[in-house]
Amino acid sequence: MELYPAKASYRVGEVVGFNCNETGLMPMPRGTYRCSSKLTWEPPLPADLRCTDEEPFVPDGRCGPGQKLQGSSCVCIKRESCLSQLESLCILNVNLDVAVSMSLCSFHAGRCHGDPLFFISKGVCDSVNPSTLEWAKFRVKMSSRSSLHVPCDLDTCYDWETCSASKKCDCKAGRDCARTSDHMFCVKLKANQMIRSLSLCTMAAVRCIGHEFEVLNEGACESR
Repeated sequence: MELYPAKASYRVGEVVGFNCNETGLMPMPRGTYRCSSKLTWEPPLPADLRCTDEEPFVPDGRCGPGQKLQGSSCVCIKRESCLSQLESLCILNVNLDVAVSMSLCSFHAGRCHGDPLFFISKGVCDSVNPSTLEWAKFRVKMSSRSSLHVPCDLDTCYDWETCSASKKCDCKAGRDCARTSDHMFCVKLKANQMIRSLSLCTMAAVRCIGHEFEVLNEGACESR
């Protein structure tokens, strides 16, 4: 097994992968690793990194995502059966509050097992900027308050979004949101320090276009 690109040393921020020297073998688990500012690899190199001829998991079309047919029933595939798959998604692990690169197989398997995984974008996480990550965390936090949960490719769209023709969750304009709803919030807008009552849809639409605010409390603002 050897690193690629092969170099004597690596700079902070550079990304490496592994290749197997023997024909017909592939590294498992497959993935890429970035040299961090702490001079360690992120994510850490797996202890079970090896060259193998194991066949990667192939989904069964008769079952749902992350499942396979076992006898007459669909069951969740084992997470480790996805380790040979290439990482192609950036996913938020809600419990750890971090973005992790995963394969499509790992994402579906984890979700099937109940792991709190939330789609951020296609492509590994190196290309995701901090504002995108913060928006993903906001969506996760507010998702439980949403009355709508509309599947949209790998994502789910909420009250403040619509699923576009290209299968992306696009934010609604604030004017397209109802002024009142079952979920109201009292917020202080940072730009002008105004305190306003906003519906969940309007608040998220404001956040989506980059306006910052502080949530003072859940529920409409008290009359002053």
